Order: sequence, then C-alpha cells, then structure tokens
Amino acid sequence: MTSVKLTAKVLLHLSRLLAFIYFITFVYALLSLESKSASVLLHDANRQFIIYLPFTHIPFLLGFYNPVYIWIEFLPLFILYALFFLLLSYVFDVFTQDRLFTHKGYNYLRVFYLANLTVPVIMLFLTELLNEASFDAWGIVGLHLLLGIFIFFMAAIFKQGLNLQDEQDLIF
Repeated sequence: MTSVKLTAKVLLHLSRLLAFIYFITFVYALLSLESKSASVLLHDANRQFIIYLPFTHIPFLLGFYNPVYIWIEFLPLFILYALFFLLLSYVFDVFTQDRLFTHKGYNYLRVFYLANLTVPVIMLFLTELLNEASFDAWGIVGLHLLLGIFIFFMAAIFKQGLNLQDEQDLIF
C-alpha cells in the first residue's frame, strides 16, 4: 500500500500543478484578449488571434477572434480543465489517507464522476449549437464519459467498503 500512497501523492501534486497552470493560462488569455495587449496579434482580417508567451514572440494560444467562440469554446476550456485537474487531485488525495474508505473520499469520487458525466456533454451541446464540433471534441467527450463511468464503478465499490467499515466500527 505504500507504493500506492507514494504514487497517489506524486499524482496529487502533479494534478494540482496542472490545475494551477490551466488557471493561470485562463487568466492570461482572458486579460490578453480583453485588453488587446501587445501579446495578442490579430491576423487574417481580424478573424484569428495569436497570443504569445509573456515577454516573447513565441506563439502560445491560437484561436478565432469571435466573441461567441472566445466565451463559449476557448476560455471555458481552460477553466474547466483547471477544475478537472483540481477534482482529480482530490481523488488522488483519497488514496494518500491512512483510512481509505471515508465519507469525504466517497464524496470526492462522486463529484468527480458527476462532473465527468455532465460537464463535457453540456459543453459539447453548447458547441454544437453554435457550430459543428470537431471529431476531436467528440473523442475527448467520449474519454471523459468513459472516465466518469469508471469512477462511478469505483465510487460504488468505495460506498460498499464504507458501509462495511462503518458496520465493523459499530461492532468494535
């Protein structure tokens, strides 16, 4: 079990770092696009944008300069993946605890699978309303649904383990 705890601890910190990076990217993209700073280059008759890495001329983010695209597809992607990795870090945190089956751990798993089963589908629906989603978007949503189903089964196992552990605690 020590190798599981060690792996979970490493993945917990890695997923929190990724959540932070996605959040910072969201803030940077939002501020750059809203202020039309020097880090943003509009081209193709102002239909596309390039956001450069700070203080460089290295392209970082590319997209269509269309308010609907920016507010429905582009920016939400970063904040939702920041949320995804934050929730994932809580799932890994469950496996670092001394007591594996807890109500808090079960709730983390539950929130994670509910988020993976609902949010990507809602975002795909919104994208489809505005324009045709790419094949890649359908594939990513499919992967989130598979992850959500897998974590749903894991949460069911955790719920059963939690019930057994609660019964055992009542006996002793």
